[in-house]
Amino acid sequence: MNLKNTLLTLSAFIFILSSCKKDPITSANDESQKYFPLQVGRYLIYTVDSIHFNDVTMTSDTIHFQLKEEVGSSFIDSTGGTTYILIRSRRMNDTLSWYETDQWSATVNKSHAEKTEENLRFVKMIFPIGDGIKWNGNQYIDTSNGLAAFSGWEYKYSELHIGKILNGLGFDSTVTVTELDNENLIEKDFEQEVYAKNYGLIYRIQQHISKQNVSTPWSNPEKGTIVIYTVKEVH
Repeated sequence: MNLKNTLLTLSAFIFILSSCKKDPITSANDESQKYFPLQVGRYLIYTVDSIHFNDVTMTSDTIHFQLKEEVGSSFIDSTGGTTYILIRSRRMNDTLSWYETDQWSATVNKSHAEKTEENLRFVKMIFPIGDGIKWNGNQYIDTSNGLAAFSGWEYKYSELHIGKILNGLGFDSTVTVTELDNENLIEKDFEQEVYAKNYGLIYRIQQHISKQNVSTPWSNPEKGTIVIYTVKEVH
């Protein structure tokens, strides 16, 4: 009788342990990759505001234009994965025709998403997405070869799965990736991207500015650039 009770107790214990194991279907159900969709023919159009501050003339110049990034083609790369070619085109306003400026590339797999911009390879996202998760998105860049500015970046997720409205377009679920956030009394370097589920990148800011007077507010820097991309149209 004691043996029987012992076996029953042991069986119950094993059942409880097995019930506590991580469900293997969880990873299969993860939808992180939907924030970085890649499909031939898809494109997004952005409005771009580029501001340049000149410390010699003490003036600022702002350029407004539109940028289209379209998935033009794909091929099987050396790893056996699929690489997508991103055709980037530009125009100053809606009335003008697009003209191609350059081509980038991107790839996505179960663990991460990569994008090569002007021959620099970045790990834009890692999966699964999680609040506060950090990674070295510039790990493939040789920062000793004249690219020291890309050293020390720490990518981080925040504001997960929240809705946003940009340029009148509504997005049910977005995540924010802060790539760089360094600031002292005279220099400010900040880069951040926002991705929307099923659409991809919908917002990007690149801010690299400086000032000489520590009492001067950052709203009036003396040198550097601020570039802001905001989605205008999705297809």
